[in-house]
Amino acid sequence: MEQDARYTDLMQEIKERLYTIEDVLSGRTALHGPLAHEFCFLQLRIVCECIAYACVIAHAYIKELQAPKFQKEWSADKLMKQLGGLHQDFYPKPRTMTFTNRNVQLGEIDAPYLTKSSLQKLVVICGKKLHRGSPKKYAFNPTPEGLATDRQTIINYGNEVFRLMESHLMTDRDAAQYILCQFRERNSLVNVAFAAAGNEVGATTKV
Repeated sequence: MEQDARYTDLMQEIKERLYTIEDVLSGRTALHGPLAHEFCFLQLRIVCECIAYACVIAHAYIKELQAPKFQKEWSADKLMKQLGGLHQDFYPKPRTMTFTNRNVQLGEIDAPYLTKSSLQKLVVICGKKLHRGSPKKYAFNPTPEGLATDRQTIINYGNEVFRLMESHLMTDRDAAQYILCQFRERNSLVNVAFAAAGNEVGATTKV
């Protein structure tokens, strides 16, 4: 695995979009009701794309990923399906991380997080929420029940994405090498480090 500043940029973007969702749902913006929810679903949709792009960038050492069908593809769902055929373990793994003397101790996270299949499901949900359908099926009649359901869906998926990404690693297909990422506090920049089994953790990079 090679250092690529775009991975760090994607992690910072994901972090900022997730916190923006929190701002909207907490009433710290002028958005409210169905428009607020649409904005949040848009952020989740873009976050899914960022995760998929990060997977492609993290595993750029795989020759097949340099092909145009990967480098020009924008669909998170399609990228997930195609990546699985090249590297079964391509997806981020949530882990606790304790750094000591340029070494890191990893631990399992015992909480629901966004799995590969959940990400693909979320892409579909966001697509339905962000498109008006057809003139024949058009309707705009938000109900309190419907708004409450949408809000809870956003909260649940937002929490799952955050648990996945706030402290995670990416695993090399061909060697015992890893990308390590931690979001840290809201106003801090993300940390991205590179490590190999038996070696010291590489210097962290920050945006």
